[in-house]
Amino acid sequence: MKRVFIISLFALTLLAGRMTTACTETIDLRNDGMEPMLVINCILTDTIMERNRQFVDENRVIILKTARYFNDEFPQRVNGAKVWLNSELLRMVAPGTYAPEDGFSAIPGETYTLEVHYDADGDGIDEIYTATTTVPPKYRLDSTTIVPLPITREFSALLTLNFMDSLKYKYFAVKVDNENEVDFYSSRILRYGLFSFDSPSDNEDYRRMPILDPVFVIRHEMAYDKGDTYYIYAGDTLSVQLDVLSPEYYQFLEMAKMVLSHNNPLFSGPRSNIPANITGGALGVFGSYTFSRALVQIPIDTPGMPKRQ
Repeated sequence: MKRVFIISLFALTLLAGRMTTACTETIDLRNDGMEPMLVINCILTDTIMERNRQFVDENRVIILKTARYFNDEFPQRVNGAKVWLNSELLRMVAPGTYAPEDGFSAIPGETYTLEVHYDADGDGIDEIYTATTTVPPKYRLDSTTIVPLPITREFSALLTLNFMDSLKYKYFAVKVDNENEVDFYSSRILRYGLFSFDSPSDNEDYRRMPILDPVFVIRHEMAYDKGDTYYIYAGDTLSVQLDVLSPEYYQFLEMAKMVLSHNNPLFSGPRSNIPANITGGALGVFGSYTFSRALVQIPIDTPGMPKRQ
């Protein structure tokens, strides 16, 4: 991708020269895309989440091959790899998907090593890809409160997270689900809030932190990406999840959100692959997180918030 960007700038310079000197040379640029690369993704957590709510396929190793950027192909699932997690050989449970024994749960504070052997270039010799992650500590989300914003005509409110921060960890994330709306979820990456703490709490070890990201401002109509609109009603119950992220997972998500939200194609190249912590020349990330949830109900008599019929 770097080479393509440099060529594009060079072409732009030449085109600018044509405007000022009236040159008539034809510029023929060609780009067949990058060779397919291996992508290895694995996110460990201490509890397996419900399948219809998860952000990633937790405690699974997903191995793919990228498609060329300018082709219409989809990434291919990679079968036949040998995959170890802390020296335990994983089994393939679906195309391109490898898993430990049923009931696996990552232990907070423990370091895990992922090792993958696969002949990605077809020369008959397996390449070796490795990565490590240390599972973050377990936090407990005590409660979530709703703080109405009086400056708007229609009802809107901030969610505030209340939890003990005596461990002084740095990397966190949050997402919100509506227990009364099956299609409502904030697991997609652009609706997944990231935040980090560089300073201690004003209240020593306890934090009462409002979620200031506009995505999480509670309204009746919740506008999401791709033109979708989801609704919250008075009396609905929201499930708020506090995630504690390993550093490499936090950095990967931060970069992914930046790439996906980029909306100025005139001054940028195509979306690029995101570097992470897999050694051996593969893309992807091996990370971990722990999480805790708390429920909060929109009061049934909330002014400006309609009730479900």
